[in-house]
Amino acid sequence: LPLSIAAAVSPTSLLLLLAILMAKEGQVRNGMAYIAGGLLAYVGILFVVLFSYDRAASLSKPPHNLLHGTVDLVLAAIALGILVYLLQKGKSAGPRKPTKLPQGIFAYMMFGASVRVASANTIPPFISAVKAVAGAELAVTAEAVALSSVVLVTMLPLIAPFILFLFNQEKALALLTPVGDFLT
Repeated sequence: LPLSIAAAVSPTSLLLLLAILMAKEGQVRNGMAYIAGGLLAYVGILFVVLFSYDRAASLSKPPHNLLHGTVDLVLAAIALGILVYLLQKGKSAGPRKPTKLPQGIFAYMMFGASVRVASANTIPPFISAVKAVAGAELAVTAEAVALSSVVLVTMLPLIAPFILFLFNQEKALALLTPVGDFLT
């Protein structure tokens, strides 16, 4: 649960969802596609981690799993690369062009998936949460419930505002606008 909560913290994802919900048209359709893309990304990562995780390893003899070491090293290199890129981008203080949101349902799904996959602060805790559940030696049903909970808790900061928006758009925007201003 703590790793899932850590993976849920993504201000960029929430800001982009708020931008989608404040658009002039297609808020529900595009918001749903954006969230579905994020869910698909996390489910894909979940399956990659599950199929690459060595469940047969005993706790007394820790495995020297080259695959996991390589994945951890690649994730660290990507996070470092993103950090260097952001620092370089911050130095070139030019006027920012307003970004346009994508067009079409598939574009929003890919947008949601790419934002979640590229989020360097959410992927490592998510992978660790999936590894923790997979290594717990649970029954298949309990493991499925636990993994579903990991995905749900991780996506909750996007799902909750969207559901609020579905029930009352005006109140949702009135509540979410100050949150968006704070996050910005």
